[in-house]
Amino acid sequence: MESNKNIFLRKWKIGNLVVYPGALGVLHPLIAHGLTGDHDKLLTTPQFIMHTLSIFVFVFFLVRMQNRTFQIAGKPQTQAGIWPFLFFTPWVFWLGYYTLFVPFDILFMFLSIGIINSIQLKPMVKSPKKWMWQCILVYFLAAVTGIVIGLGAYILYYKDLQGIARDFATWISISIPAALVLAFLLQYVLKKQIIIPENQGSGIALEPKISLSKIA
Repeated sequence: MESNKNIFLRKWKIGNLVVYPGALGVLHPLIAHGLTGDHDKLLTTPQFIMHTLSIFVFVFFLVRMQNRTFQIAGKPQTQAGIWPFLFFTPWVFWLGYYTLFVPFDILFMFLSIGIINSIQLKPMVKSPKKWMWQCILVYFLAAVTGIVIGLGAYILYYKDLQGIARDFATWISISIPAALVLAFLLQYVLKKQIIIPENQGSGIALEPKISLSKIA
């Protein structure tokens, strides 16, 4: 008999391990660079649009996964929760890119996700103030891990690759380590913090069947 909490933690781990490599590691380079090609620091208008679209897609899949997972913990599903991600995540990505350049675009993007999650999930945890700094710290560590491994691999191995192969290799090397940190470290934090009603009656968790509109 598996408790709601164990189901939640398992889905959280699997969801992060799928969404970050899939949406950020594969779809991002495919959408951002597949049609518009390589770019210098100053992007063309089509390149800017496609990069922004790829971030929207990533955010959509990420929030969709998170919403379905946190429904197990009793969080009501609303479409309002996606709008902070759709607005702030692309905005801070470009802020980091055009002010401090790579890798601060990646760092700012991860921090925006961590800050929004830390605020939106406060009602569901035992110690809200502690949760906020723990959540933001984990996303910071995930970003740093992905940046160090991914960009280190780029400098050492990928920079001589041609075309989109270089982008795939780089973003997969960024997203997989970041996903591992988020999946396991934040799972540990949530195990201590999250408040989830246990199963009643049969002891079988009922997974909500809800269609979600929202993108990594």
